Amino acid sequence: MHDIIRLKDLTVFGYYGVSPAEREVGQKIQLDIELHADLKAARESDSLKDTINYELVYARVMEVVSSSRHRLLESLGEEIVDALIQSFPVSKVAISLRKLNLPFPNNLSYVEVCLTRSAAI
Repeated sequence: MHDIIRLKDLTVFGYYGVSPAEREVGQKIQLDIELHADLKAARESDSLKDTINYELVYARVMEVVSSSRHRLLESLGEEIVDALIQSFPVSKVAISLRKLNLPFPNNLSYVEVCLTRSAAI
C-alpha cells in the first residue's frame, strides 16, 4: 500500500522558456507534487520524524528552481523529480508543471506537463 503526500499549486518564479525574452525576464509556473511513500510508521507514531516533512520538500524544490535554468518544463520537472527521489524515502514522485503566461493572442489558461517516476528499488 502506498500513501500520498501532495503539495498543490506551488507557485515558483524562474527563468524558463524557449525564447530569449522568457529566459531573461523570467516567469511564474505552478507545480503540483505527489510523493508516494509508506506512511504507516507516521500514522502509528504521530511523529514528524516518521514521515516526509513537506517543509523540507518545499525547500528542496525551491533550491532546484532557484539554481537552474531550463528551456522546457519537461527538463525542469525531471530535475525536480530526481532531486526529490534522491532526497526523500519515496517509491514514486509525480509532478505537474503549469506555464501560466503564454505568448498567444487568444485565450489559453495554461500549458501543463506531467511526469511520473518511480524510485529505483
